[in-house]
Amino acid sequence: MRRLQLRSWTVWFHCVRAGLRAAVCGGCLAVASDVAIGADSAPRAADEAAIRAAAAAYVAALGKGDTETLASLWTADGDIVDAAGNVFGGRDAVALDKEAVAAGGGRPEFRVGEMRLRFLSDDVAIEDGTVDLIPPEGEPLAGRFSATWLRQGGGWKLAALREARGGEPGAAEALADLEWMVGDWVVVDEPDAAAAPDSPTIEVSCRWNATKTYLTRVMMIPTGKDSPPLEIRQQIGWDPLSRSIHSWAFGSDGSHGEAVWSRDGRSWVAQARAVQPDGGQSTSLNVYTFDGKDRCAWRSLPTHVGGEHVPPVNMTMVRKAAAGGQPRGNR
Repeated sequence: MRRLQLRSWTVWFHCVRAGLRAAVCGGCLAVASDVAIGADSAPRAADEAAIRAAAAAYVAALGKGDTETLASLWTADGDIVDAAGNVFGGRDAVALDKEAVAAGGGRPEFRVGEMRLRFLSDDVAIEDGTVDLIPPEGEPLAGRFSATWLRQGGGWKLAALREARGGEPGAAEALADLEWMVGDWVVVDEPDAAAAPDSPTIEVSCRWNATKTYLTRVMMIPTGKDSPPLEIRQQIGWDPLSRSIHSWAFGSDGSHGEAVWSRDGRSWVAQARAVQPDGGQSTSLNVYTFDGKDRCAWRSLPTHVGGEHVPPVNMTMVRKAAAGGQPRGNR
């Protein structure tokens, strides 16, 4: 879970130009940076100073873990798009950071490099720059960012943040936010239901491969009392061509499928396409919302199943306990 905590931090630091990256690197606010503002520098001086003051307030709040101040420096609908295309609400990212602190994640250092501020209008400014993130453990992360500042309520607030990597991530780095999947799970129909000892249940096992370039999930789905279970093997990895997390699945019945994964706030969304043994095709959205401990809400929303209407399916994955009573998997 250490890697997961660090990733939550990165999501957060973008938030403020004080930043970094959620699945990558991000940005930080110009606290003591050079500013390019053109011929109208005199009229812009007060606005430049106000934006720098807002950035300094954000950085100070970041150092103290003052999430209320941090959230107040975002517009209500402000958002972050990281280098992998994942979208987070600005204030949601602050909440994720609060959870990371509660879980014991250390605070990384961030160093702002080159910075440029330009005004699109009297009330909108764009900040572009570079940032290096030095986590408590591991290698430094480098990235670029572009932040949009909006004049609102007599002050300047962050309205948008867009990130880009300093370099391509390794597969293990790209998959770090999915490390919570590692372990053994049982799937139940209701969020608070405990599987009956004699009832057939879906079993899920997830492991890293030897080089941590793929996560391998094996799902065993009961098909009947006298029939062997359907086994589905899924490989989840980073696809350098599409620059996204991608998965490929193969069923013991001859079915196969693939999905593109993306982060949406606190959930992961897998846009899946499957081919059945008879050639029939289906598409679905699978939404996974991990509670940070040992449960994951799993919602499958069919978007096309031949010509049929199939209702959504709501399930909960519960991490199995080891022999000593402690849940198994990466904690």
